[in-house]
Amino acid sequence: MMVHMSNMSTPCGNASHEPGRHEHRLPFLFFSGRPCLDFAATRGGCGHRGTERIGAPDHLTQWGIEAGLLPDDGGAGEATERTVREACGLRESLYRAVRAKMDGGIPRRADIAEVNRWARCAPLPLALSADGRSRAWADTETVTGMLASLARDAVELLTDVDAGRLRECAGETCMVVFLDQSRTNSRRWCSMDLCGNKEKKSSFKRRHPTAR
Repeated sequence: MMVHMSNMSTPCGNASHEPGRHEHRLPFLFFSGRPCLDFAATRGGCGHRGTERIGAPDHLTQWGIEAGLLPDDGGAGEATERTVREACGLRESLYRAVRAKMDGGIPRRADIAEVNRWARCAPLPLALSADGRSRAWADTETVTGMLASLARDAVELLTDVDAGRLRECAGETCMVVFLDQSRTNSRRWCSMDLCGNKEKKSSFKRRHPTAR
């Protein structure tokens, strides 16, 4: 992951991470078990190590919509190039902080500061829908609010979840970190349909090299 350093006191400062630009984006991944981990998976994962998934404003906005954090009616407004840089900076910091926890270490001060400054911002406003059973959004949700909510989710993950429940996918080219919520704490893959199935096919070919 690219290093992001920032001494700015508010998220509106210029971030040093320059997002990649892709005319066509890869599908987003939503099987990590936590929103902040799904956000971390926007870089690399499932055979695409290092690939940028939110390198353009519309990609970042679309991720928020598919994650259920932004409305799909355009009410949140379009992300900007600046927002993309800031989002990538937050993502790199929370990813490194999670990896530090997994390794039994302490996150870098710069990464803690980056997560904290976003966590101090106003998160997405939640509301109860008319049926009284589902979640709805107020009319003030923004991309900035989404990033603040992701930072807060990361704080909860880093302080409340046992490190032994955090795993990196066993796929050779996958870097997705997920929360293992299985009863036996034995989950290996980000997704059985993707990396798990790919490994099964590779294992079969190794055992039966002449099979078609």
